[in-house]
Amino acid sequence: MKQSRKLPFPGVGLSSLFLVFVILCLTAFGILSFSAAKSDWDLTQKHVQSVQAYYAADSKAQQVLSGIDARLYRLLQENPAVNETELARHLNGTVIDDVSLSLTEDSSGSKIAFSVPAGSVQEIQVEIQPITGPERYRVLSYRLAASNEWNGADQPLELWQGSQS
Repeated sequence: MKQSRKLPFPGVGLSSLFLVFVILCLTAFGILSFSAAKSDWDLTQKHVQSVQAYYAADSKAQQVLSGIDARLYRLLQENPAVNETELARHLNGTVIDDVSLSLTEDSSGSKIAFSVPAGSVQEIQVEIQPITGPERYRVLSYRLAASNEWNGADQPLELWQGSQS
């Protein structure tokens, strides 16, 4: 009679390998999930800082506009016959809440411009036109813009030229 050699625990090798494989897969998925959650958290923090910087700059720009309104009101009370160009020239170089006002002139008239930093790479740019009516000024432009021009030196940008090679 032939004696068969039986292992005390049949199939232990295969189940052990399967268990090790499952544990390695779960560990890898856990590490990937943690990495994704951390990068999402970092992005959320950057977004929060950006939003806070924008609203702080928006508040400061509104304070500057309020200061401009008060100065224009006072000027119009002192001299009701003053014209819009003289109002703009009077505000040129004025500093309100650490923001300097500058005069710009073009074919449509004299304008006052200022900008308030909104973080390290953006600013709120405001352009107004003083008027002699009860409104005292008209907002021509109120926009969020880049504070520095991007020159592309730090990151090359490859553009598709319209032909396929």
